[in-house]
Amino acid sequence: MGKKEPPTRYKPHNPGYMGCLQILLLSTNLMYMVGGALLIVAVLSANLRFEECLQDKSSEEHSVDFMALRNTCLLVGGLIFVTGTVGCFAAWKESYYVSLVYCFFIGLLFILTSAAVTTLLAMHLLRTTYNNLDMFLTYTMKAKGPERIIIDIFQNQFECCGVHGYKDWFGHPRTASLGPKSVPPSCCKNVSIHLSLDRLSKICDHSLNITFARKIQSCGADMGSPAVARGKIYTQGCVQVTNDLIMKHIVELELAVGILAILEMLGMLYACCFMRETRRKEYEQYRAERKYRRLLHDDNVIIE
Repeated sequence: MGKKEPPTRYKPHNPGYMGCLQILLLSTNLMYMVGGALLIVAVLSANLRFEECLQDKSSEEHSVDFMALRNTCLLVGGLIFVTGTVGCFAAWKESYYVSLVYCFFIGLLFILTSAAVTTLLAMHLLRTTYNNLDMFLTYTMKAKGPERIIIDIFQNQFECCGVHGYKDWFGHPRTASLGPKSVPPSCCKNVSIHLSLDRLSKICDHSLNITFARKIQSCGADMGSPAVARGKIYTQGCVQVTNDLIMKHIVELELAVGILAILEMLGMLYACCFMRETRRKEYEQYRAERKYRRLLHDDNVIIE
């Protein structure tokens, strides 16, 4: 008679449980693949439209390094896509070692997401967004090239005037022809600029030209009286208006990134459970193969 298998504490493999884990891993990682691919496509599309503009702005002193931001987004998108691909392959092949690689990638994503949450909290608490907007709008207001159109776009779209208030324009070279206490037409309440991605992309190739009718051009003249100014133009500064708009949604963004971090933790949990179940299956297959070989040996069966 063949020898009995020694007792083991190894729990038996559960096919139904493993099937559920496979479905969870496949569905989760398919979403990762789609999300990563969409992020890469969006960044590349924006880069094609605004590449010249991004390079110009990144080369300016004290400006945001848009090229580094682009590369970071591409790196994160690629990492998300690769993580989803590895996770789907691990679930399909039921491989312990591929699942181990997937855990490494999902752990790296969790670290990056945690860093993003920390950065958002820091931006919220340290007013980093406000300071960056102040620096950026001050630069565009003083610019003499096509970049000066950006301040007009901000003022018209966000219904504001100047960096900290409409008086920032008093004595500015752009409004000198209207008088010492005047503002540009983009501050006027009865002016609307139609914008699209195609028109915005023309900022970079220096071909966007926003023109105003003669009647509209003079609407910002003689704003020395606060009562007159409140009736004709937007008086609040663009930094505060834009910052308030960003802060209004930054809590929602923090919540969304926090939920993403929790989903990544669940992904790691699913992967660990799947690895354990895969190990049990491999061990049971190993024991069954040993038992089969022992039975063949005891029955004196010759295997060619």
